[in-house]
Parts: sequence; structure tokens; C-alpha cells
Amino acid sequence: KTMPTRRKPPIPVSGVVYGEIIYWGTCISALLVIVGTIRSFLETGSLVSVSYLLDAALSGKNVETIWATSEIQRVPNISFYISTWTNGESLTVIGIAAGVLIVIPAIFFSSVYLWRSNNHIFAIVALISGFLTLLAPTGWFSP
Repeated sequence: KTMPTRRKPPIPVSGVVYGEIIYWGTCISALLVIVGTIRSFLETGSLVSVSYLLDAALSGKNVETIWATSEIQRVPNISFYISTWTNGESLTVIGIAAGVLIVIPAIFFSSVYLWRSNNHIFAIVALISGFLTLLAPTGWFSP
């Protein structure tokens, strides 16, 4: 007697779309982080010295103190990283941010395919979670 073969259920297109976007977005952001990290260690005359950041972090200083006593003398915001995007530190931070934020387009694109496959409730929930994720960095609904 032979065992009956079990067929795997088909993977929904919405799951494939979500997974592909997350996969490729993560790969690209990881490359940015690697290039940025290598560049950070090779740069001379950077606005933010890697050796200073490592020494300060390993000595137990808090974030505000580290940045206040750095060359830029303030905690950097997104405009700092965008304006200095060719620096290693900025490439690293932009890569990390891209890796985290890639979930937003993945949710929105997968919700379209959920809707097309008549999973309307899941599509609506995906859209709601996508908008909440989009708004989360603004702090709009934080306590």
C-alpha cells in the first residue's frame, strides 16, 4: 500500500505579494546597512565619529548625553540623515528605517489582493493596520 500524497493548500496571492515586498525590501535595506557600516569605519572627517559613538555607548552614556557631547551637539533628526545621506552613519540609519518601514507598502499592496480574492474583512483590517503603521512614527495617537 502506498500512502496517499497530501497536497499542500495553495498560497494566497496576497501572502506572496506581502512576502516578496518584505523579502526584497529587507534585502535592499540590509545592503544599505552593510555599506553604511563599512563606510562609517572607513570615513575620516565624518560629522559623527564612529569611534566616539562606540566609546560613548560602551561606557554607558545615555542617548541624549552621547549626542549632546558629539560634534553635532544635538540628537539628529530625519532631516540631518537625509541631508548627509552619503555619510556612512546616515546610510546605516536610512537602511534600518527602510527595513522597518517596508511593511507599509507590503500591507497596502497585499490588501488589494485580499480585496480581489473576496476577503473583504481582511482587506479592511489590513488597510486599517497599514494606516496605523503609517501614522505611528508621528506620535499622533500615542498617550
